[in-house]
Amino acid sequence: MTSKSDSPISRAQTSYQKLTTAAANLNTASDQLGKIVVELEAALKSLNLGISSWVSFSAWQDGSDWSSDDIGYAKIDGKWGIAIRSISGNYDFPEGGEKTGEWPFNDAPRALRIHAIDKFPDLLEKLVKDAVAFTDQINNKLKQSKELSTAINGVAKGTDRPPKETREIPPPPDFTEILGGVTKK
Repeated sequence: MTSKSDSPISRAQTSYQKLTTAAANLNTASDQLGKIVVELEAALKSLNLGISSWVSFSAWQDGSDWSSDDIGYAKIDGKWGIAIRSISGNYDFPEGGEKTGEWPFNDAPRALRIHAIDKFPDLLEKLVKDAVAFTDQINNKLKQSKELSTAINGVAKGTDRPPKETREIPPPPDFTEILGGVTKK
């Protein structure tokens, strides 16, 4: 015989009461993690980087199918911040076969947030590396742009004229040859 405490209704009630406590604890812990990420995000925003960088925290491949979960600093929904993305695809169908989900960190699924936070130091290192690389690229383009600007401004101000196009004009024909030695008087 089954006792009243072992009945499905009693078990469901007990489990729901425990779940209420567990959910409150989960939400409190998740909110605390979210606040810390907001502080980290504010520190990154103050740097005005304007570059996206991503670091994988979970990846797998099975034959041609692949998937990657990444933490990054990127512009999502028009705002820069710490973000999470999930990408999957198939190497046999690279065009149009890739699926991506991107979220601001605190809007991402909890399971992804928990795994991603461990890679935050790696993300900072990647941001440093990417910032240095972008700076080098900008400096190279800056040099080219300065040379172009100097050349164009010199022409515009008349201090440095480009070489004039010259073409050789043939001499006028000798009409005496054309008229067979006959000249008009």
